[in-house]
Amino acid sequence: MKIERVTIGNLAAGFGRIIRIALIAFIVGVMAISAKQAWAQAAATGEGVAAIVNDQPITSFDLRQRTRFLLITSGITQATPEIVQQASQQALSQLINERLQIQEAAKFKVYMGDADVDRILANQARQNGQTLEAFYTELLEAGISIQSYRDKTRAEVLWQRIVSGRYGSRIKISRGRIDEFLNRVLATSNRPQYQMSEIFIEVANSTETEEALAGAATLVAQIRSGASFARIAQQFSFASTAASGGDLGWVIQGELRPEVATIIDQVPVGQVSDPISVQGGVMIFAIRAKREGQIPLATYKLKEMSKSVAADASETVWRHAEEQVRAAKTGLRGGCDGVTRAAARNNISALDLGQVAAIELSEVFNSNLQNLRQNQSTNVFRSAQGVHVLVVCDVVLSGPDIPTREQIEDQLTDQELSLIARRYLRDLRREAAVNTRF
Repeated sequence: MKIERVTIGNLAAGFGRIIRIALIAFIVGVMAISAKQAWAQAAATGEGVAAIVNDQPITSFDLRQRTRFLLITSGITQATPEIVQQASQQALSQLINERLQIQEAAKFKVYMGDADVDRILANQARQNGQTLEAFYTELLEAGISIQSYRDKTRAEVLWQRIVSGRYGSRIKISRGRIDEFLNRVLATSNRPQYQMSEIFIEVANSTETEEALAGAATLVAQIRSGASFARIAQQFSFASTAASGGDLGWVIQGELRPEVATIIDQVPVGQVSDPISVQGGVMIFAIRAKREGQIPLATYKLKEMSKSVAADASETVWRHAEEQVRAAKTGLRGGCDGVTRAAARNNISALDLGQVAAIELSEVFNSNLQNLRQNQSTNVFRSAQGVHVLVVCDVVLSGPDIPTREQIEDQLTDQELSLIARRYLRDLRREAAVNTRF
């Protein structure tokens, strides 16, 4: 998941998918109104006030609209009083966040008018084979205010601009972090794997844990009764995967939190877990598939330094050959580029083996190549033909869900940016003056 995304949503008629947009420029902002004006504004429209966020109102109409939106897009068919209450609380939390996001955008003089929002939505509607007018008609038929939906989209886009603009260029994923991630994937790739989806209900403090567990249990009951896990995740989950319906993809057993792993092992395919209390909140998991782990396939680009030794040669001859090859390895400079020079200086052979799959190599070659990376070399070893050192010019690992280095970098960057965004918003909420009437 990248932070640059807009969610058109999945209403009952099925309009929209998660999409990505490039967010770049900064524009002009808005000013907050006083608390007195906020109450007057709400009264003028004949609506009560559900909350005031730094002197800006959230009306009862706003709250009803968002609650309805959450229930429709979650696909919940039996809206019990408990579900409606939870949806209302979630809706109010979302609306408070959006007010804070728009206020923060105004502080940095970033603004987006209705026409700009419509252009974004029109573009995404075209990508989904739909016109903006048809999309808006479906909104109205579902009882959702067009302006309410515009405001939701505006807050999402402005927030993404602020987070990306302030922090995007600061995130640098080191080669070491990528290596560490890849090594962890490779080390555990032979363990059982789960194709999973998640819902994370955030808990601000420990006093809210019981309430969150009860709310999560209600969601689990709805999902088990036929409600869409993905739609509920999109509307109720605080995880970074919410926009993609909670999709975690394939997860290796060893990567799960300990408190989660013991439960997930017992959940059958196609079923959803009971709520699980974790640090910071409550989680629900759906197990979509399971499979046994597989050892990744390696393809190497290799160069070799070697000294031929007759099979019946004395141990003294073998040791002398080992000393020559070891001296070449010690004097090797520049990785693969230096192989020919190092071999020549020590009167041994240099050979370019080209690109070769691990399964095509002998057992002794394979065992010495384990866990080596680009421009690393093996220890000196013997074979029936003589003494060898292999230098890895490149290695490509393939197999189910073995990510490329670029994919790992993107994933780690997304995680960093998502974590920053959550902390940023949490700080705004902590510092804000929020007066709720709900």
